[in-house]
Amino acid sequence: MASTCELAQRNTIRAFRAKGSILIVAEGQLPDPGNDAKIEQRPERIFPPWYQALRCPRSGAFPDVLVPYRVSLSVEYPEDQDTVRVFHADGDDTVTIEACGDELSAYADMIDAGECPEGADEATGFSKALSFDEAFADAIAKLPPVEPGHPDMLETVRVAEIGGLFGGIAGFHDLYVRVCRTHD
Repeated sequence: MASTCELAQRNTIRAFRAKGSILIVAEGQLPDPGNDAKIEQRPERIFPPWYQALRCPRSGAFPDVLVPYRVSLSVEYPEDQDTVRVFHADGDDTVTIEACGDELSAYADMIDAGECPEGADEATGFSKALSFDEAFADAIAKLPPVEPGHPDMLETVRVAEIGGLFGGIAGFHDLYVRVCRTHD
C-alpha cells in the first residue's frame, strides 16, 4: 500500500501570469520511478494561498534511480500579487510571477479567450487525466458563489471552449474546459 504524499525535491519553480490566473511550474527529481509529482494548494486558510510541490509514492518495488519530473498547476490568483509562495522538501520559495512569453502563448491565449456574454462569470478547469468530467467539475468549482435573487433562480453554464495543452516548458498534459455562467 502506498504511503501519503510528502514534499518533493525541486530544482526550479517558476510562475507565469495570464489574466486572473497563474501557472506554477516545478521541476526536480524523484527518488525512483514509483513516485508521481504534483503541485497543490496547501491546507492553510490564508490569503493569498500557498502551494506545495509533492511526491506521491505508488505501491510496488522500483529501482533506485533518480527520475526527472516537470509538473504544472493553473489556478486563479489575485492580479495584485507579484509573488506566490511554494513549499518543497528543502523549505519554501517566494516565486516572482512572470509574464507569459512566447513559450506559453497558447496557455495565455486559452486563459484570455473571449466569447462569454458580458457580465457572465468565467472559469477554466483542467484535467491531467484528460477527463472532460474532471475538467468541467474543476471549472464549475472555480466559479464564484452566487447569491440567489429569488427561490427559482436558474444558473446556465455553457462550455465556451474545450482543448488540450501538451508539452512545452510547463510539461503540459492537460485537457481544459472553459465555461461561462449566467443566471436570471
